[in-house]
Amino acid sequence: MDSGPGFPYREESLTKYIIRRVLALIPVLLGISILVFSLIRLIPGDPITVMLGEKARPEDIAVVRAQLGFDRPIYVQYLEYMGRLLRGNMGKSIINRTEVTRELLYRLPATIELVVFAMIIGVTVGISVGIVSAVRRNSLFDVVGMIGALLGVSMPIYWLALMLIYALAVNR
Repeated sequence: MDSGPGFPYREESLTKYIIRRVLALIPVLLGISILVFSLIRLIPGDPITVMLGEKARPEDIAVVRAQLGFDRPIYVQYLEYMGRLLRGNMGKSIINRTEVTRELLYRLPATIELVVFAMIIGVTVGISVGIVSAVRRNSLFDVVGMIGALLGVSMPIYWLALMLIYALAVNR
């Protein structure tokens, strides 16, 4: 099977290549889950105190800590976390005590709307700048377009979002 110029292994079938890539994804996802779980546990403050408030009695904190499993060893907490995550149970929010999955599904339409409009704007601007740059090669517009494209691809989206929020909403 000739796989074309972009395929890394000519002798290997596309199915085998995809299976290898998916299997290589498993350790990455496992590492990310360990990192996220660890970072959540390293955040200063006690989630039980956040749930119950600063004036909670120590015996109430101990009861809730036992109910939620925070009194168990960290590796047991991680294994339980992974078991729930693999079943699609992301737990309950500490703040409003609702299911996290339900909260995510509630906010999914707004997220999809933002993604669709961002893609429409990005594709429209990208194609327009690309056409003008192709017609006017080596012009100032072409150079500015290339620099803008390079910045757009290189810049972390979360940083750009924070800067745009600051420039357009906070700094008014």
